[in-house]
Parts: sequence; C-alpha cells; structure tokens
Amino acid sequence: MTRIISLVNHKGGVGKTTTTHNVGKALHLLGKKVLLIDNDAQSNLTTICGVENPTKTIYSMLCGDGKSAVVSLENGFDLIPSELDYTRAEHQLRMETNGFFKLKKALKSIVSAYDYVLIDCPPSLGIFTSNALIASNSVLVVVQSSFLSIKGLQTIIDIVEETKEELNPTLTIEGLLITQANRTVVRKEMETITREVYAGKVFHTTIRQAVALEEAATQQQDIFMYAPDSYGSEDYRNLALEIIG
Repeated sequence: MTRIISLVNHKGGVGKTTTTHNVGKALHLLGKKVLLIDNDAQSNLTTICGVENPTKTIYSMLCGDGKSAVVSLENGFDLIPSELDYTRAEHQLRMETNGFFKLKKALKSIVSAYDYVLIDCPPSLGIFTSNALIASNSVLVVVQSSFLSIKGLQTIIDIVEETKEELNPTLTIEGLLITQANRTVVRKEMETITREVYAGKVFHTTIRQAVALEEAATQQQDIFMYAPDSYGSEDYRNLALEIIG
C-alpha cells in the first residue's frame, strides 16, 4: 500500500524542503518508488530538483485541466512541480465546495504506482496544507531545534488531530523530526525538551546541521549525489530506514 506523508510546519526555514528532497532520494536508493509533490507556490522543491518552467504543475492539476503533472527525475523517482501561479489556487479552492479534497482526488489515479508519496507543504496551515493532510496517511512534522520552532508544535499537532476527527480518520503522526541539530547548549536543550514533552513521537534520527546540505540545494543536487560521505547523507539514510521501519 502506498504511504502518503505530508511534511509540515507553519514556520519557514526549518528544513521541510531539504528533508522532502533528501529523504525521498534515500527511500529511492533503498529500492522504493517515490513521488515528491511540491505543494508550495514558492516552488523551492521544484527548483532544487532542477525542474525549470514545467508545462504541467500542481496548479494545473488542481485548478486547470486536471491532467497528470508528474515529471520523471530518474527511474522510479518523480516530482509533481509547483509554480508561482499556484498562489491563485488558494482563492479558487476556497470557492469550490470540494476545495479541501482536490489534491486527494487528483492523486487517486497516480499514487498506486509508488511506494511513498512525500508532500512538501508551505510554511502555513492554510488550505494547501489542509489539502495535503486530507490526502495523506501520515504527517511528518519538521522541527528545528530552536525555541520558536518548538513553541508552535502543539498547534500543528492539534490541527492534525482535528483533521483526523473531522475529515481524514486514517491520518496519523509519522513523527517529529528534529533538524539543524548541533552541539550548542541551547540546541541540545531544545532537543531534550522536545523528546521529553513529545515522548514516543520523535524520530530517533536527528538531522545534524551541515553546510553540505545547503550547498547541495544550491547545486540542484540531493545530498547523496553531492556529498555521499557527509553527515547529511548518513542522517537522511537513517531517517529513511526508520520510516520504512
């Protein structure tokens, strides 16, 4: 059965897009068929995957002709890209009776070809993220090990629970992923607090702060291609193994 996982946090800069790209590639390297979905009008995932000026995007799928927008990155590793015009979809989706279910409907004929579908959500908890939560089996919450990032965690968890109760009864929390971890006292303390408060919900794997992850993104490469022996490569492979379980 295909596992559809939304990567969320309403705070920007925590590593959602980096995680979607690299854990997706890690799963692919472990033999899984993977579809990435750029569910953000900023289209950062589309950019770091090296896809430029796509003719079909998530916007055309949800608000246009409805045809598949899947782009092949390599055999068994695909992307549904985004574009700046996707910002227009927010108003259009709110005006439609089934606007919150458009992504689920659009993916219905596609997802069976994959083992994993990873949805990179925008830094907000609006209708784009709601569409993703309704279409998903589970939610991976990406959390930077900082006070401000951790502060809003309960809001996200509450929204996931509300979505489960009202709109998607199969939705679960895949786990909380701590990113940009380092050895500073503050970061280590924030990680400890997160693991204590959300015991049993936090991945064992943490993503360590690594310059190579930023460099790989600027080169439009995943970490396994750019720096296969780096901390980032090791951490995202471990995360993929933990997800496979």
